[in-house]
Amino acid sequence: MRIRLTVSYRGTRYAGWQVQPEAPSVQGELQAVVARLTEREAKVTGASRTDAGVHALGQVCHFDTRRSISTQRWLRAFERLLPEDIRVVACEEVDSGFHARFDARQKVYRYYVDPAPIASPFLSPFAWHRPRLEHFDAMREAAGHLHGDICERVFAARPRGERDIRTIDHFSVERDRLVVFTVKSRSFMRHAVRGMVGSLLEVGYGRRQAGEIEAMAQTTPGHPAMVKAPAQGLFLVSVDYE
Repeated sequence: MRIRLTVSYRGTRYAGWQVQPEAPSVQGELQAVVARLTEREAKVTGASRTDAGVHALGQVCHFDTRRSISTQRWLRAFERLLPEDIRVVACEEVDSGFHARFDARQKVYRYYVDPAPIASPFLSPFAWHRPRLEHFDAMREAAGHLHGDICERVFAARPRGERDIRTIDHFSVERDRLVVFTVKSRSFMRHAVRGMVGSLLEVGYGRRQAGEIEAMAQTTPGHPAMVKAPAQGLFLVSVDYE
């Protein structure tokens, strides 16, 4: 049978989703629990390979098992055996054709920025402290250039061999207590969301113009270099399927 999980985690102490040889990973922790209950090596496949330090509210993953274990028992086992910074919030049996990664139609990410003059000790693990952000309207205008088909090459890390053109379904910037960037797409190049956020914040500080973001998204010759936001402010919010 195939089991689908929805997982929340704090990425702070993990080397990312994917199993690493000598570092803790979210995938590795989940696979250890599955292997313990099934007495077999397990492969847990995630919808998104979140990077080191990135958090998730709604990562989706799946695994196969021959053991007839109820979903409620799986939930209790994950609750008991996982570290406290990883929680399985939903568990269900699905059709064997379901694939967490390949069937995903849209991934929603949010990036949180704390613009307060003094960083909150409670928010700092989950938001990038960037005080005195004066050009919010210009930053919001610049975000309008990150919609539709764009080239993510300049925003991404190690892009060689990847498909450069991606379709951004939604990109918004809102400000209340925090500045919140929300971006939705079927797929992203590695570090592209952090590159977009970091470059937009340069507009927010008046260090570059909104039109420069458009040039970056079109890889116009002479475009400025990307500035990458750190991992702690980024959350995988949800993964949507048909």
